[in-house]
Amino acid sequence: QITTKTTSGPSLRKEIFLTILGTIMKDPAYATLRTREHLGYTVFAGSMSIGSVEFFYMLLQGSHYTPDVMMTRVMNFLSSYRDTLKTLIEKGSEDTPGGEEWFEVIKRDAINRLLSLPESQAGLSDHYAATAQSAWPFFNRAEYTVTAARRITKEDLLSFYDSYIIGDSRQLVIQLHGKNYPLRTNTSLPHRAVFQDEGELRDKLFNVNVDFLW
Repeated sequence: QITTKTTSGPSLRKEIFLTILGTIMKDPAYATLRTREHLGYTVFAGSMSIGSVEFFYMLLQGSHYTPDVMMTRVMNFLSSYRDTLKTLIEKGSEDTPGGEEWFEVIKRDAINRLLSLPESQAGLSDHYAATAQSAWPFFNRAEYTVTAARRITKEDLLSFYDSYIIGDSRQLVIQLHGKNYPLRTNTSLPHRAVFQDEGELRDKLFNVNVDFLW
């Protein structure tokens, strides 16, 4: 199951927020959903973008629970992590005590991640081609990123979490089942569509205007 929270429109602020959250929530998500709750044998959390749409995503793979149960646990984790984030913002972590110092450290880390380039020539070629064809093609990215990051406060991060992660932002939920999985009516996910083969799913995911996803 892949659960994503989408934010529409290009924005460096959103990209920085999502990069920060994807970084700091990766280990807690694994510790909570896999190690403690045994929800699945694969648990990932992070951020990514497709075109001009930024995502916070959680990916779970397991065979012991139904998608409804997994979705409920994910939403419970996201809600409960809000208290953890508030504590980090106020007091920092063991390695970086002090909320302000902690925030500056993770913000610098987010900038470095956003500005890092692929090491291979093929990766660089794909990166610049995607940048040129995107809805927001600019090549002086470092200057804009640093400027945007300087204006972000730790209170802004908590407000963003309230609005986009546990608020009313749109979700895209993808559930991939084994061939013999018994399909059930899933009342927790409105507008549910069932695809019987990989080709049909790919057509639906990649041949759709992204404006419909938020």
